[in-house]
Amino acid sequence: MDTFTNPPLPETYTGLQFQSASSPPILATLPTPAPNPGTVIVKPLYAIIVQYANTIFTNGNPRGFKYPLPLVPGGTCIARVAAVPPDASTLKPGQLAYVELAVRARDNPNIKVLRGYNEGTDEGTRRLFGGDWRNGVWATLATAPLEGVHALDEDALLGRLGYKMEELGSISQLIVPYAGLSEIGVKAGDTVLVAPATGSFGGAAVHVALSMGARVIALGRNEEALAELKKLSPRLETVKFTGEEKTDLEALGKFGPLDVYFDISPASAGQSFLKLGFSCLKVGGSVSLMGGIKGDFQVPYGQIVHKGATIKGSFMNTSQQAKDLIKTIETGALPVGSRAGMKVLGKFGLKDWEEAFSTAAAAGGAGNSVYFVPNQE
Repeated sequence: MDTFTNPPLPETYTGLQFQSASSPPILATLPTPAPNPGTVIVKPLYAIIVQYANTIFTNGNPRGFKYPLPLVPGGTCIARVAAVPPDASTLKPGQLAYVELAVRARDNPNIKVLRGYNEGTDEGTRRLFGGDWRNGVWATLATAPLEGVHALDEDALLGRLGYKMEELGSISQLIVPYAGLSEIGVKAGDTVLVAPATGSFGGAAVHVALSMGARVIALGRNEEALAELKKLSPRLETVKFTGEEKTDLEALGKFGPLDVYFDISPASAGQSFLKLGFSCLKVGGSVSLMGGIKGDFQVPYGQIVHKGATIKGSFMNTSQQAKDLIKTIETGALPVGSRAGMKVLGKFGLKDWEEAFSTAAAAGGAGNSVYFVPNQE
């Protein structure tokens, strides 16, 4: 029988621990967890820092995210598997892996949280967040649910395709729009509007939709970012968003009715993109909502009825969608990294958190990434 033994783990590890959103974090020494059933221990290599991290964990948390303190944030990364649980059937120590951000309750699939960021609003999400998955990947070691750790084919990615390991970190951005676009069945030849398209996740949606064979219209305010996106493919059109409804409708109307409108509006965007997207939808078209708009928004009821539109909301991804995305990258169908116009604008050790946060805040945009590098290879 094929058996193996986990390599020894250190007794402690180091995590970037926040004890308040109004005071600097510390490099805390924490006891190393055990690889209990269902729990993988990973060594984070490239842990993405979202553009707005400084508005969640510092400056008083103006975004109002809910999380227990003290906390080691960070939910997703490219990592090296350090130890696997006794119920692991294929995952092995030493493998390169992608660790998902979303953690799902095993006894209730309707409950999931953004690990290391937000505990949610009810008892179930708070229990899930505050248990085994409380401390995240901004650390030299981290736990991860077995079903949320996906082995990567190093021979294909680093060998045949010639990627640098840091370029694989973009999986953390690509997986979000991949979930929404795949759930509404985007197919080759579809016309897909991505709005707004010039942020990190909107830009990722452009890449994913192109890999699905769609004709993509990227709508946004940032002309420089739109110009960079335009270089990606002859199947990509860009439109500058003006905020003037008539002007914007005319600009989008040149490309004909939309098969799909993918919305990933941040909370600050309001409803300006939504009205445009619904208005340009074709009969039988679909809308994917993955944004962060708070509160209610007006729905064009009559348009939805007469067009027979489908509206699908998505919160993060499933584990199967993560596996499917990884396959498209490993086969070369979805380029990542520099060859896809994606840039790594900063790599930082945990002690350099302040510069890392500042760089991430200034480096937002389509295809841009900033990482903590807790372990180097």
